[in-house]
Amino acid sequence: MLSLLEKIKDFAKKDKDILAVFLFGSLVRKELSRLSDIDICLVLEPAQYSELALSEKKLKFLELFPQIDVKIFQQLPLYIKKRILKEGKIILCKDEEKMYNLAFSVITEYSDFEHIFKYYLKETEDVR
Repeated sequence: MLSLLEKIKDFAKKDKDILAVFLFGSLVRKELSRLSDIDICLVLEPAQYSELALSEKKLKFLELFPQIDVKIFQQLPLYIKKRILKEGKIILCKDEEKMYNLAFSVITEYSDFEHIFKYYLKETEDVR
């Protein structure tokens, strides 16, 4: 598995759009089972990307590394972005300052939204 992560890292280093790569999910939480997969999140450089461009980036990684589950950070809901930042493990970061600024903006946005999210979770739990 280490060689697979190294291959992913090497490929991502050559891609000018990729700012960072996170490993997340059951592997990071050390909750592996025989059904577990490898979860990778690609954080792209700050820019305007079309949904098509984001999906093409994801598909390129899936074609090269079919044994992993790939997410694009910019396509994820805010609460998942925060979870990846909190629980994920960075396996590649090309620019720490850009990554810090992106993480700070996600955390700030989440803190503005958190009370609404928690209220929603409470209400949906009460319905069940």
